[in-house]
Amino acid sequence: MITIPSLKKSDITEVVDKILETNSKIISDGETSYVDLSTNYQLDYKVISKEEINTILPWVHTAISNAKRLFLDVHHRIDSDFLQSHLNEFCFKFNRRYFDNLFERLLIASVSYRWNWLGEENG
Repeated sequence: MITIPSLKKSDITEVVDKILETNSKIISDGETSYVDLSTNYQLDYKVISKEEINTILPWVHTAISNAKRLFLDVHHRIDSDFLQSHLNEFCFKFNRRYFDNLFERLLIASVSYRWNWLGEENG
């Protein structure tokens, strides 16, 4: 997730040019703001009906609504200066949502690490 200043063609093109390599394939929803991307990228779009949206993109709405709920519950209000940091944190947590207790894994890794007091690692 990346914040962009607006949905203008120029702003979207600028962000995409920073992130993607030329000739990458972009699959989108056919928004007119993406038209300029077809010159440097392989633009493929599909308009999805409201009936199909939950079967084709089931996690998109869930992820966005979870992010909104987290931001409203924890922070109540987010300044634009910190929005990207909060999005980064949400993505970090979302991508690790199936990890078992992370603290216990860290504790086991630190306890099981073998260290020689002379400063050499042991296998």
